[in-house]
Order: sequence, then structure tokens, then C-alpha cells
Amino acid sequence: MSGKTHAQDAGTQKTGRFRRLARGFASLATFSVNVGMAAAAVVIGVTTIQMRAAERPDVQPAPLTEVITINPDFQTGYDVTRSFVGRLEPARRTDLGFELSGTVREIQVDEGGSVKKGDIIAVLDTRSLEAERRRQQANRQATESDRELAQLTLDRRTKLKDSGHVSDQVLDEARLSLSRLDASLAQIDAAIEAIEISLDKSVLRAPFDGHIGERLLDEGATVAPGQAVLRVLESARPTVRIGLAPEVVDRLQHEDTYEIRIGDVIYAAALSGLRPDLETRTRTVESLFELENSTAAPGFGRLAELSLTERIASEGYWVPTTALKEGPRGLWTLLTVVSLSSEGAAVEYKVAREAVEVIHADGGRSFVRGTISKNSVIVAEGVHRVVTGQSVRLASSGV
Repeated sequence: MSGKTHAQDAGTQKTGRFRRLARGFASLATFSVNVGMAAAAVVIGVTTIQMRAAERPDVQPAPLTEVITINPDFQTGYDVTRSFVGRLEPARRTDLGFELSGTVREIQVDEGGSVKKGDIIAVLDTRSLEAERRRQQANRQATESDRELAQLTLDRRTKLKDSGHVSDQVLDEARLSLSRLDASLAQIDAAIEAIEISLDKSVLRAPFDGHIGERLLDEGATVAPGQAVLRVLESARPTVRIGLAPEVVDRLQHEDTYEIRIGDVIYAAALSGLRPDLETRTRTVESLFELENSTAAPGFGRLAELSLTERIASEGYWVPTTALKEGPRGLWTLLTVVSLSSEGAAVEYKVAREAVEVIHADGGRSFVRGTISKNSVIVAEGVHRVVTGQSVRLASSGV
């Protein structure tokens, strides 16, 4: 019984090994098939890609970036224009008043009105002066009559003295009486002249051609001697007063013509005077410029701007401001184009970088100095489209 059992177990084990071997061979066969199919797919894919690539045309290289270039403008100096602000004012400004006290009878001008030299602009009430003048004139007529009588008396007594009928004392009295009346006439004439002067001073006249800036009193006002009634501004010679630094004043010349802007209009002006003292608060010298085209001058008090150009001696180059790029440590850079051509080969241009310092900027150009030279070829614009080391072609040469 036991022998039969061992024989059965051995048979069972052999059957299991055969089954495992069969499954292994089946798995190996499946793997081989899969590998073969994958390899075939790779070969087919590569062949297809090669065929499609062969069908496409050759890809051309990207065109070179075109740049506009210039040569820097070398100069031994540059001009700096500075502006100074002042105010337009009249050459003369006068507050007119009467020398006498009295009542204002008439004011013939209003604020803003124009006057000519000698025009009557205001008058006092002069009725009392005119009455006094008439009294003195009547007194003179009476004195003249007395003098005529004294003259006749003197003539008669002189004749009687020759015949011995009049004493010397009587003759002297007649002569001195005539002399006293002559003195009275002179006194009356002086009084009349004083009244005429007072009448003349009761009238205000324009001292020069100009405009009425301010009317301080009206008719009927009682004024004291010297009290201002009207303000007159001279219009013939409008003047600009500007405070300038002493070193700027030293360069001014009286024979030169200067430009002064008032609003949107530029006027030619000449230096008319300099104050001899230094303004202690601003440390400037007040300079006066007289506008040459005075008929077109605007209102007084407006701001006026004087432009002065100064030559600065310094070697450098003028370049377009569009050619500058901000660099490190406060410097600026310029992109230049250098040629890398060799004998027998086509010319190749590449972008290089140069460091510069901006000395002065004037509108669309800047005055710089640095590592560039007169022969440098600078990228004038579009510097954001290229970088250092990039190959480019020149727009001017068509390379």
C-alpha cells in the first residue's frame, strides 16, 4: 500500500514540473513576439520620419537684424543755455500828488487810460486863488494910479525948484513917494506871480508818456500837500528786472542783444543797467534789460525769462539720446558695430558695447565721453532689438 502511494507522488511532481516549464515557454514566446513588434514599429517610424523630412524643402537661416548706424560727432566743447526769471516793469513809476492842499475838482483820466507828456489829468478847486488874483490885480491898478499922480507931482515940483519956489525937502518927499509906490507895485507883482504859481500847481500834468496804473482819489476829496492822487506808469521803455549771479553778470555786455521770453513771444532786449550792490537775501545782482520792441510789450508785472548761452570747453561726442542704454554704477553704454571680416570671406558685423559718461543733454542728443572714438560706428536707434555679440547688417550699406 505504501509503495503505491510513493509512486503516485512522484508522478504528480513530474506533472507539475512539466506544467511550469510549459507556462515559462509560453511567456517567453509572448515576450519575443512583443519585442519583435516593437522593433518593427520603431523601424517603420524612423523610415516614415526620414521620408517626410526628405519631402520638405531646406530650412533657410533667419535673416540678420538690420541696424541704423552713425559716426559720433566730435567737438571740443558744447553750449549750455540757462534761463533766469524776472518781471516786466515800467522804466519809471510815479505817484502824482498836489503840492497844495485843497479839494479835487476834476480827474480827467481813469485806470488803464493812456496819457501823453504834459496832459492835464487832475485839477484842484482854485476859486479862492482866482479871487485873490483879482484882488491883487485891482490893487495894482490903484497903485499905478497913485504912482502916476506921484510922477506928475514930482515933475511939477522939479520945475518949481528950478524957479526957486519949492524947497529941497518938498522935492525929496515927492521923489521918495514915487519910489515907495514903485516898491508897492513890485510887491503886488510878486504876489500875483505867487498866485499864478499856486494856480499852476493846482493842476496835475503827466510827467511822461504812459498809462494810469491806479486812481487813488475821486472828485470832491480833500487832499493834503504831497498826498498821492494817481499813479502813472511809463510805457515807452518797458524794462525787465532779473536777479543774476555775479559770475553771470561778469559776462554781460552792453552792446550785445539778448532774448527775453514773455509768454509765448520772444523779444530782443538790451542791457540798460546793473545795480552796484549785491542783494543780500538772494546774493544776486539786479540787472535791467530794456525791450527793443516796446510797442508790443504786454502788461507790467508778468514773468519774463532771459536765456543766456555759455560755451563749455570739454572734448566729447554728440550722439543721439536714443542710442544710450543705462549701464552699471551710474554710467551709460553705447552699442557699436565692429567688422570681423577676414581675407577672402564675407564681411561680418557684430554688436559690441562701449561705456560712456553723459556730460550734457540737449533735446534729442547728448554730449558724452568714454571709450568711443571718431571712427566708432554707433547703433543710432532700436538698441533694444540687439544684444552684445549679435550678428547684424548695416541699413546704410545693405550688408
